[in-house]
Order: sequence, then C-alpha cells, then structure tokens
Amino acid sequence: MQLGHKKKSSFLLALAALGIVFGDIGTSPMYAVSESMRASGSPHSSMAVFGVTSLIFWTLALIVSVKYLLFITRVDNDGEGGIFAIVSVIKSKVGSNDSVVMWIMTAIAIASTGLLFADSLITPALSVMAATEGAKMIYDGADQWVVSASIVILTTLFAVQRYGTDALSRFFSPVMIVWFIAIALTGFKAIITKPIILDAVMPQYGYELLLSLSWSGRFNLLGSILLAATGAEAIYADMGHFGRRPISIAWYGFALVSLLLSYFGQGAWLLTHHAGAGSDDNPFFAIIPLQFMAPMVVLATLASVIASQAVISGMFSLANQAIRLNYLPRLEIRHTSLTECGQIYVPYINFLLLIGGVLLISGFRSSSALASSYGFAVAATMFLTTTAFSFVVLYVWEWSVWKLIAFVFFAIPLDFIYLAATVTKLPAGHYLTLIISMVIIWLLSAWFLGNRALSRRAQRLDIPVADFADMIEMRHDLAHSARPAIFFQHLPFPSEVEVTPNALLRQVQITSMLYQPAVIVEFIDSSFPHIPEEKRLYTAEYPNNIHVVRATFGYWEAASINPVIALGKSRGWWKDETDVVYFAVREDLRLASANELSWLVKWPYFFLHKLDQPQPRSLHINAMRYVELGMPIDI
Repeated sequence: MQLGHKKKSSFLLALAALGIVFGDIGTSPMYAVSESMRASGSPHSSMAVFGVTSLIFWTLALIVSVKYLLFITRVDNDGEGGIFAIVSVIKSKVGSNDSVVMWIMTAIAIASTGLLFADSLITPALSVMAATEGAKMIYDGADQWVVSASIVILTTLFAVQRYGTDALSRFFSPVMIVWFIAIALTGFKAIITKPIILDAVMPQYGYELLLSLSWSGRFNLLGSILLAATGAEAIYADMGHFGRRPISIAWYGFALVSLLLSYFGQGAWLLTHHAGAGSDDNPFFAIIPLQFMAPMVVLATLASVIASQAVISGMFSLANQAIRLNYLPRLEIRHTSLTECGQIYVPYINFLLLIGGVLLISGFRSSSALASSYGFAVAATMFLTTTAFSFVVLYVWEWSVWKLIAFVFFAIPLDFIYLAATVTKLPAGHYLTLIISMVIIWLLSAWFLGNRALSRRAQRLDIPVADFADMIEMRHDLAHSARPAIFFQHLPFPSEVEVTPNALLRQVQITSMLYQPAVIVEFIDSSFPHIPEEKRLYTAEYPNNIHVVRATFGYWEAASINPVIALGKSRGWWKDETDVVYFAVREDLRLASANELSWLVKWPYFFLHKLDQPQPRSLHINAMRYVELGMPIDI
C-alpha cells in the first residue's frame, strides 16, 4: 500500500510539475526552430532542416536529460535545488577552512543572481510576444497590434502578482497538459507526411551542418539552437517544490516526448515547404490545421503567460533566498498563502520586471529581434551551475580523479561552447543582457562588500552581554521597569560571541532605565532551507533578568517572532504579547572620505541600504509598541 501511494503521489506531483517547471522550456518550440533556420545560413536546403532538428534533439538530450536530470539534480540542500543550494552544501562542508573556495562560491552566487534577473526580464516579454504574433496566421493586419496586446497582457500579468499564485496555479497544470498534447499531436501529424525527418536523430546531420559553416556561422547557429533548452535551469531551481523523481517522470514520460514531436514535426513541414530565410512563416504555427489556428493561438498565449509566471515566481523565490543569505537588501516580502510559505510576492522586484518588460517590448517590437538578446544569461547560468557542481563532486562527494575528469570534460566544454555561441549574439542584441547582468552583479557585489565593512565597524561598538550585566550591577542610579522588553540584534555576529545590541545600550544610556526582563533576540539565517522546531531556539541566561534568545530560520522560511513569544510565556517572562515593548536600531549611514571602501562600492551600497528594511519591520509588530533608535555609522 505504501509503495502504491508513493507511486500515486509521484505521478500527481509529476502532473503538477508540468505546469510550473516546464512552462518555459515547453513554449520554446514557438520560436526555436524559426530562429535556428534563419541562423543556419542555408534555410532552403534539406541539409539545414536535418541539421537544425538534429542539433535541437541532442541539445535537449545532453543538457536536460543527461547533465541536469542525471547529474546536477542529485545535489540538494534538504530537498531544495538551485544555485544557492549548491553554495550552501559546499559552505556546510568546507566552512571557513578554505576561504578561496568560499570566495569563488560567493562570486558564482552573485553572478548567477544577476544573470537570472536578466533572464527573468527577457523571458516574459519574449514568450508573450511570440504567442501574440501567432495571430498573424489568422488576421493579416494583426501585426499592427502585437506590441500593444503584448504590453497589455504583460501588464495584467504583473498586476495580479500581489494576489498570489494559489488560485491561478490550479489552472497551470491542466493548461500545460493540453498544451503539450496539442503540440505533440500537431507534430505527429506533420511527421507522418515526411517520416524521413526521424533520421535527424543521427548526430552526423548536425555535425555536417556545422562543418559547412564558418566559425562565426557555427556560433550564431548554436546560439539559436540553445533557445530550445531555455528553461532547463528552472528544472533544478524548482526541484524543492516537487522533488527529483516527479520532475524526472514529467520530463521523460511527457514533456520530452511532446517537445520532440513538435520539433520533428516542424522539420517535416520545412522539408515539404522549404521555408526561406526571412519568410514570415513560422513552422510552429504552419503545421497547425487552419480550423484549429484560433484556439491554438489562445492556448499559446495562455502557455506563454504560464511560462512567464513560472519565471516571475522563480525570481521571487531566488530573491527571497538571496535576502536570507545576505546577498540582497531586505526588501519587502509579502506571503500570499496561509499554507505555502514558498508563495511570496516581492513588490520591488515585480515593479522592476514590469518596467523592464514593457521597455523591451516597446524597443524590440518583435520576438525575433528580442531573441537576439536571449540566451546569454541562460548559457552563462548553466556554465556557472556546472562549475559549482564540479566543486560539489570534488569537495563533498569526493569523486575519484577519473570520474571528476570524465564529468568535467563532458559538461564544461558543452556549456562553454553554448556560452561562446551566445556571446557572438550580444552585438545584435545591443549587449542588453550583458549590461543588465553586469549592473545587477555590481549592485550585489557592492551590497555584499558594504555589509562586511558595516559589520566590522559595528562590532567595534558592542560589548559582550556578560560585561554589560556586570556594568548594570555597578549602576546604582539605574531604574528598573517591570515591563518586559525585547531588544533586536541589529547585525549578525559570530555564533560564539554574545554581544549587547546597540538598541539596549542606547536605551539604557538615554533613559537610565532597564526593562525587566530584558530579552535580546537575534535572528540567524541558516544555509539550510528548513530548521526543525526543536532546533529553532537557543537561550542563555545572565544576571539582572537579562536573557539571550537566538531564533534560527532556514532560507525558505519566513522569520517570525512567534516562537520567541511562546518561549517567553512558557518561562513566565510575560503573560501576553501585548505586554512586550520592542526596541531596534537603524543604521544611519554617512558617507566618509577616509574609509577602506571604494566609491564604486560606497555609492551603490548607500542607495541599496535605503531599500533595506530592518528585520523587525517584517515581523508585523504593533507600531505603538515598537521603538526604533538611530545609530550613525561612517562608511
């Protein structure tokens, strides 16, 4: 019975994964073949058709089926995937013993975040435009309103993010199941007319096509071929939502089969019609019977919205993880579900993605033009993920030298070839992806380095709690209040050091009064996604009714004051939450000329710090019982 239940659960999770994990890669057939044929150099020839189809087949096989599902998804951090999971696994193994490795992992995490933000900016605009352009197959004058319709759809999509994906997500899987069935059937129908296209599974067709091109032509073609694998990085990033087994079932048993039928079907149509370079005929829509064209355009639009939603939700989750691991400022995060902590909404990120998407649609005005800017972020992210995975097999799994060499010589060159191919497309896209990525990387690096400097400077101001308790003993003029108070630690400190927060020091200095009990609360962000409740809290007792509580939360969890309140009630510190007054400190940064930080770090850090919300503000504490004190710091 248990085995049958497990199989049933895996099957249901696999169906759910179709709507979330494979939304992006599932809509790639709308533009991957047409763009690749334009880049083939000889779009009128059957050699180009066979070669493009073969390259797409082997790209999906090697990158998705082998590299990601057989290797990289084996690395998880308490079930969670993504680049931060790899970084956390290596950090827990290496720790501070190898600072060089940790600096490399930090650089990879920051670079991946910048690249994924660029990817999340382009994907919704590209997917929505590619879908609405299908209307050209129905109405001759549809191209006049493609841009306007795309902006309306995109704006609506971002406008509803504040309401959460709980209700909408129930429709994701059914729509994507219908989508995959539809593209499989239309592809299969086209294959029947030209079954010889199935010979494209032989790799020599792709090899011969590449040999016929110049070096620049080869890179240009491979950069377009990679469009078929965009969304592969989401498979690993979303692993925590569904698990490795259900995702594998969904890919091998459904998504991969449907995608291959669609790609080979488009190849069969091209063999028959020999669509030329510059033709407006998109083979994806051309193989659809005319009587089904209108509903297929509607279905394609819905699928593109779902693909966009998956990328947007993934960016929200990535931002949340980055904030918890101190790679981003503490932006406002709203939880949109009472039962699922992973369903969140980040207003600032949502606004940036909306503005960026609208500008991209207005500037490029077609999916073909925007596709030239696409791919670099995906290829670079894949390369960085593979590089980070290589550190896992070396330091964590401790593979033998021959195993490590075999994997590195397979995966690294594969990713590097596609990365080099997408680099050649950067000039055609006006270096848009690179510029966006570099700006984000610059800001994140400034935040990381600025926080390290701020933490060092603030630590010089604090004193150990034990010394503070001794000082209180000598203060005979100090009044004692019977009201309990919680003092939040303002910056993270090493776990072996218990320091007095500036909020408590300044409150005693200003009022000459000590609240009783005085509870120092420090929130610890763990490198693990979830923390068991029995390991959540650590406490320490000091004289004069002073207590230290450390509350640890995983990077997938929302920090909450509730465990501390429950602990206080059980120990008799207070009877009710309304009895407690809260004190926190807010750093008041002042730009100083003499400092170890460069102005390239100071200025962006100063700007980002204004966006940073002190953690107590995210705890939804009653404003009438919350006091925030300023702390001037020169940077």
